Amino acid sequence: MSDFGFEISDFNPAMSHNEVFQIDEQPSWGLNWHLPWWLLAAVAIAVAEWTAHPVLGVVIFCVKFGFNDWRTAAWLCRMDPNGTRSRTIWWFLLGSGFLKIFMVSVFVYPLLALLWGILINPPDGIEFVVSVLVGMLGILFSLVVTHTGAVLAARRGVKVWLNRQLHEHRDRNIWPPNLSPPNQLKSIIDGSSMPAIGGFVVGVAFAIVGIMNGALPAAATGALIFVVSAVILLSHAILLKRIVARTPSECWGEPRRPAVVTDNVLLSEEILEDDDSND
Repeated sequence: MSDFGFEISDFNPAMSHNEVFQIDEQPSWGLNWHLPWWLLAAVAIAVAEWTAHPVLGVVIFCVKFGFNDWRTAAWLCRMDPNGTRSRTIWWFLLGSGFLKIFMVSVFVYPLLALLWGILINPPDGIEFVVSVLVGMLGILFSLVVTHTGAVLAARRGVKVWLNRQLHEHRDRNIWPPNLSPPNQLKSIIDGSSMPAIGGFVVGVAFAIVGIMNGALPAAATGALIFVVSAVILLSHAILLKRIVARTPSECWGEPRRPAVVTDNVLLSEEILEDDDSND
């Protein structure tokens, strides 16, 4: 189903859903524009300073980095005629957005706020607390969402291939995506697994310390955290072998001769060539 509410094959039965089509690009002045990250950072920190509400500055700066993936997830659900594939990959794009929010909130924003404080105003400690809190929530959501996507992909038999090129296809409204290596799905899943890795280490430490000190409740708590984290990491390793596409075509199919969508009318390349020759 395309943005116009019709199936591509409705116009030409000989065409399959794997054919490439492109919708005329339309300028967007909504949330589809891009700001330099340094300008966005300055605006975010300034909002935090001037409004005395640091959460506003953190959210402005961090959500921007997750929103691009979420926009692509929404676009994919609108454009992809294969509903099972789009609803499955949607989870990974959602998790990738949360992962980027974590990275920016925990590593980038505190450094920028510290630099702002050195050059202009002493930083308020609450800004760091808020940024780290947003980051922790982001990585926890990323773990849950990405793990859900991996389970669904394995159950539905969906092979997944994702990288930044999918955003470029969204911006140009080209379908199906003609992606090239690398496949960044493993990086997304590994990044979202950080809470499980941390839980594994902390659980082992708690269990050992609890046993050495005879503190059975602490040892039991550590063992429980260790087991849960180990199960998550093991399941990720198993699921990855089942859901990672070896080639882009294994996920998106082989692209065929292009067609163009113009004024709700789908013209195959052959029709366009005939029109040119008649002229």
